This record gives sequence, C-alpha cells and structure tokens, in this order.
Amino acid sequence: MPYPQYGYPQQGPPQPDPSSMYMPAPGGYGQVPGYSSPGAPQGGYGYPPQGQPMMMGADQSNNFGIPGQFLQNPAVANMALQYGQSMLGQTKDRIDQELNKYVSASRVKYYFSVDTAYVAKKLALILFPFTHRDWSVKYNPDEPVQPRYELNAPDLYIPAMAFVTYVLVGGVALGLQERFSPEVLGIQASTALVWAFLEVLATWVTLYVMNIQTKLSTFDILAFSSYKYVGMIVAIIVSFMMPSAYHFALIYVSLALMFFLVRSLKVQVLPESSPQQQDPYATHSGGDGSKRRTYLLLFMAGIQPVLIWWLTRHLAVPASSHPN
Repeated sequence: MPYPQYGYPQQGPPQPDPSSMYMPAPGGYGQVPGYSSPGAPQGGYGYPPQGQPMMMGADQSNNFGIPGQFLQNPAVANMALQYGQSMLGQTKDRIDQELNKYVSASRVKYYFSVDTAYVAKKLALILFPFTHRDWSVKYNPDEPVQPRYELNAPDLYIPAMAFVTYVLVGGVALGLQERFSPEVLGIQASTALVWAFLEVLATWVTLYVMNIQTKLSTFDILAFSSYKYVGMIVAIIVSFMMPSAYHFALIYVSLALMFFLVRSLKVQVLPESSPQQQDPYATHSGGDGSKRRTYLLLFMAGIQPVLIWWLTRHLAVPASSHPN
C-alpha cells in the first residue's frame, strides 16, 4: 500500500453531498447532520414553515365572533326574549303562591280600599263616636263590603298613616324640648311597633285560651288596635298649644276610643250581636261564652288608655317649658 509520503495522493472515504447533509428530527424541533428526506416539509407538526409568521389571532377572533353573530339574528333574539319572560313569569307565580300561603294579597288590598270621603268620616267617627247610631257592617254574599262603601268596616290605611304621623309629630315634640336625635326617633318608632305586636299577640292568646271563635281576623285586630294613634296625635298637638290641657285631651281621646271599640267590636264578638252559627262555642256553653266574650271586649277596649298614655307621656310638652 503506497504511503502519502512517497507522493501518492491520499484517498479517503467519499465525501457526502452538502445538499443532503440535514434532515428534520422527530417532532420538527431540529435537524440531524447526515440524514435528509427529499421533499420533507420544512415545518414541524402543527408549526408553519420557516420564514412564515404564525397568525395567532385570526382564527380565534373569528371563533369568538360566532356567538355575537348568532345572537344578532332577530329570530334567535325573539326566542331568547320570550324564554326569559316565560321564566320570569313562572318565578313570579311561584313567589305569589308561597306568599298566599301566609298572606293573601287580595285580602290586604281590601283593607286599603279607601277614598278621601271615607277617611274624613272615619276620623270624625273615631274622635266623636257618641252620636253614631248604626254600627253594623254590611256584607256581600262572600265578603264584607269594602271600607270605602262601609264606614264601620275596619281599614289599615288610617292606622298606617296615623303611625307615620305619630312618629313625625313625636320628632317635633322632641325638637321643641331640645331632645331630638335620629337615635331617639328610631327608638320611639321601634317601641310603638313592639307594643302593637304585643297587643295583637295578647289578643290572639286570649282568644285561644278562652276558646272564643269570632269573625275577627288578624288584620281586623291590628286595625282596631291601631286606631289609637289618631287620639295620640291629638293629645300631643294639644300639648304644643296648651301643655296644661294634655291630660284633659288624653282623657277625652281615651274615652272616645273605648266607646268606638266597644260599639264596633260588639257586633263581631258578642254572641247576641251575631248569628250563632258563627259561634259554635257559645251554642254549647250558654252564658259562659257570653261572659268570656265580654271580658275579651273589655280587655281590647280597656288597654287602649294605658297604651295611649305610655306612648305619649314622654312626648307631651311640659307646662314649664311653654313660653308665656
């Protein structure tokens, strides 16, 4: 074998073709020298060819725009609107059904069915009941006549407005005595609400313990027990003008309210004033039922002067603070 030092050309292994020096590696992340595949794509799996930029937002923006275009269709929008209204109506009906289990909306509306003429006449009746003659309540075949058509029917409009007025007049009284503050006014309103609740609760407990069945509903008891706020307002206003006359006004409005309640509740509580079929207890117990109903009537009327004094004593302007 000739040696290179003697002038013979050195022969080596064949040189590879430079054009076939590289081929893509698995996954497309690089190329390995010495291997190639003719016609192989220059990009990897899912990657664009070299030299071409990737468009990251083109297809995604088109995909995000599809729901908006879908909702812009008038037919689809109408269907969505109708479905929403249907769901809202079903929800409202379900809520009404749940509320009607405890409070009837139509029954509540009955107690607020008043007009200006009724309010004026009823206020006069509460303050001046001594000359009124007919205390009976007219009934339709199914329910009592609405208050606007029946002066003797109980309502909740006057008690509600009288309660708000009582709180406002109490604020004025506290201001005249330099004792006003939002906290004191809030305590006054809360105290009145608590006493109203306790009064209704005590009446119901009395009805249950004495086993007395009447035509009075919870709203009736609340209405009759809340007419006291009218007399309380009068007594407080009288103390503004003439502090020494506060107790006289207190006595008068208490007597007037007691007379009003006795005559109004007598028709619905005492057995001789109502049909006996509405009073099964009195039918079997004779005079005992009548006595217990009389006690209930006296309790409902007799507690009013105490509550009127208790809720107005701290609001009446004392005589010493009235300017001469």
